[in-house]
Amino acid sequence: MAVPYADCCAIFYRITMLPRVDRAPLRGVIERRRASQAYSLNPGDFLPLNSGRVTGTGLILIDMLSSTTRQTTDAGFLRRFHLRSLEHQRPLSAITMAFAVVAYLSFVATRSVVGGPMPGLQYRLACGLCLALLAMAMPRAKTPWACGAIGVAYVLTLQAGIALNVSGVASPLLWALPAMVMVVMGAAPLWLTPTQFLFGTVAFYAAGLPVLLNVHETRGAHLVCWMWIGISVLSAAVLHGCFYWLRRNHFLLEDRLVQLAATDPLTGLQNRRAFKEGAETLLSTPDGSAKFSAIFVDIDYFKSLNDRFGHSVGDQMLHEVAQILKAQTSADDNVSRIGGEEFALLRRGGLRSAVGFAETLRVAISGIARPDGALTASFGVAEYRAGESFMSLLDRADEALLRAKHSGRNRVCAERAAADDAARLKPLQLPDSDAHASGASRREPLRQPWDDHYLTSHFQPLYSLSHQKQVGFEALLRGERDDGSVIAPAILFAPKPFTSESDLDRVSHALHLANAARVIPDDVWVFLNILPVSFVAEGYADQLAGFARSVGLSPERVVLELLESHGGSVDDLSRAAAQYREHGFLIAVDDFGAGHSNLDRLFQIRPDLVKLDGELIRATSPGAQQPILPKLVSLLHQAGMLVVVEGVETTDELILAVESNVDFAQGYLLGRPAATITPPEPVNRRIDHAFDVLAEGRAHQHARFELELHPYRLALDLAAQAYSGGVPLEEAFAPLATFELCISCFILDESGRQIGLEVNGMASAKAGDSLQPVANPRDARWDHRPYFRNAVLRPGVPVTSSPYLSLASGRPCIAVTIAVPTEQGRCVVGVELDWSLDRLPWPAAD
Repeated sequence: MAVPYADCCAIFYRITMLPRVDRAPLRGVIERRRASQAYSLNPGDFLPLNSGRVTGTGLILIDMLSSTTRQTTDAGFLRRFHLRSLEHQRPLSAITMAFAVVAYLSFVATRSVVGGPMPGLQYRLACGLCLALLAMAMPRAKTPWACGAIGVAYVLTLQAGIALNVSGVASPLLWALPAMVMVVMGAAPLWLTPTQFLFGTVAFYAAGLPVLLNVHETRGAHLVCWMWIGISVLSAAVLHGCFYWLRRNHFLLEDRLVQLAATDPLTGLQNRRAFKEGAETLLSTPDGSAKFSAIFVDIDYFKSLNDRFGHSVGDQMLHEVAQILKAQTSADDNVSRIGGEEFALLRRGGLRSAVGFAETLRVAISGIARPDGALTASFGVAEYRAGESFMSLLDRADEALLRAKHSGRNRVCAERAAADDAARLKPLQLPDSDAHASGASRREPLRQPWDDHYLTSHFQPLYSLSHQKQVGFEALLRGERDDGSVIAPAILFAPKPFTSESDLDRVSHALHLANAARVIPDDVWVFLNILPVSFVAEGYADQLAGFARSVGLSPERVVLELLESHGGSVDDLSRAAAQYREHGFLIAVDDFGAGHSNLDRLFQIRPDLVKLDGELIRATSPGAQQPILPKLVSLLHQAGMLVVVEGVETTDELILAVESNVDFAQGYLLGRPAATITPPEPVNRRIDHAFDVLAEGRAHQHARFELELHPYRLALDLAAQAYSGGVPLEEAFAPLATFELCISCFILDESGRQIGLEVNGMASAKAGDSLQPVANPRDARWDHRPYFRNAVLRPGVPVTSSPYLSLASGRPCIAVTIAVPTEQGRCVVGVELDWSLDRLPWPAAD
């Protein structure tokens, strides 16, 4: 599509005002066009600029300004222009024609007072009546051709009236010439098209030609008549041409302004106002059988794109998404940029076809590359319901979009099921005979139909390590086909457009509680996974408690495991937890240590149990490679929460769980999920064996630890005696400083402050410079450390600390200290040992 040269200059000027633009290529293109007198530019001429030197906004500006002149070559431009001209011209034409009727009647009245033979008055008045009727018909003309036809009929009737009135006068040219001149000139601006002007003018003079030829006048009078007719025709042509040109330019300007007012300047799509107006017009069509669907699109993580890479990159991403929407949609689809990174579409078709189309758009958008990966978008789809407003339709699509974003983004979600689909989402209905069933019939698990498969429950046991028995079962959802084959979890829990995660979540609760009442023992807990969005749902606490009681389960036996997922703020979760506790439910936080889990979340929700993510049992501290599980369990116990560790798969992990004082354990080593309950005795013996192994290992580990430290205690005792006997500091500690693990030797006064400089040992050379600002212990105070307090409480006895992270060296260390008397008073003599080597045993207990 070509752009006029004047617009090209405007584009060039506005582009030069943008930052980071290499102007030389554009200037060269315009100069070459001007030199060749090809005063137009094509979009391809701007392709060399699309190399990162021009912002996305600049490219859109070029496209927008070029698109505003597109109507000059549109096939429907003339029709739109003429229809718009018709709206403007009908009132003016009607007024002008009415004035001409008045002038004609004046002409008739004047002719009646002049002598000479004349046609009957009724004929001349009949022409006036026809003229009046045509003037009244003009405002009702619906098409330009109807307007032209009325105009031609009007001038022909007017010509007939002129002929009747000039008949019988002495000088007919004197009477007819003014009308011949003024009618053509007065009607010239009112013709909608040049064709109508030409046809109407020719018809007017052709109808009056017989009158002019039959008039007996002098040759000079005829020449004057034809001269004025020629002048009138030329003047009328000029008037019509100028007026037509003005109307056309006015329409171009108006059309451009309307288009700009209805267009998003960045993407070239409709803006929100135009989209709403167009959609309301489309939905108001009388065809009640037509189906329409709205699609809401939101680019994922768009704010981070702007924040990290700049708004020019964000603008470019918006432009590319808009181009995909334009390419994938048809002229019948209503497409708009609603605002920010949100787009909306209204298209013909039902919900399922719209969901399929949205999935096509999702895949296409995921092919757009952004600087940190691939662009993705979330989609919400809703189908128009008869009688509702467009904003209601858009709200339902927006609600589906929010669910798509909360369930992980980069997916398509349809509106929630309507009332006629609600039966599919009802909780499991137990058979009427179930309450009276007993024995084997109550032990058979129930299944729930869902899509093209069935949902069923599997249960995985949890054990109390101290009690060495089963204390609960976690209910896990599984999918089965008719032939008994198992559906992979990735397929079972894959996002589906027509059902949300909360729909599946609620159905699973009813299924699990009903099956738990059938198969698990009466003296254990049932652990039920629940999504935050279900947990905070209004009234769901009452509904869940009611259903639990209906199947024979007391809410006190149900532990709700709050899953790591989107949906619900921490404040909402905390308020909801209080409602569940009123019914007797216990609350657990699942997968602590992964995702959004943090201590603040725990302290606000205050769960009864915390389930640690399985990876935490295998996590170790850097350097010493010691497990962090014991410290974490201790912290949670101090916060008043019981601890469940998941993912126990080996005997070593079970032993670590016992050693870490974990309350409950779960994992494949203790039992796999199954539809039936396995006997607990083998697992009880395995836990008991873990206690035995731990007891034996603790004694062995203690012996190794004491054996490793024995030489250092003896050497420290000798150094302390030498120092208290008056031997200088460096000389007294010289033998101890040669030991392999010795980092430094030091002396603290009664207040815990260091006396003199420390004596560096063999292991001090491994210390880096990263902790240099705190490496010098001068003026430091250490009386808060256990190794100082314990030494003061047991004077003369070497005291060994637990491993700690040294502030001076940044390594796991152990301090051996002893309190001795000196001439300056009692002091604490100590040595810091490097305990970061893998071969070194750690104490069995803190």
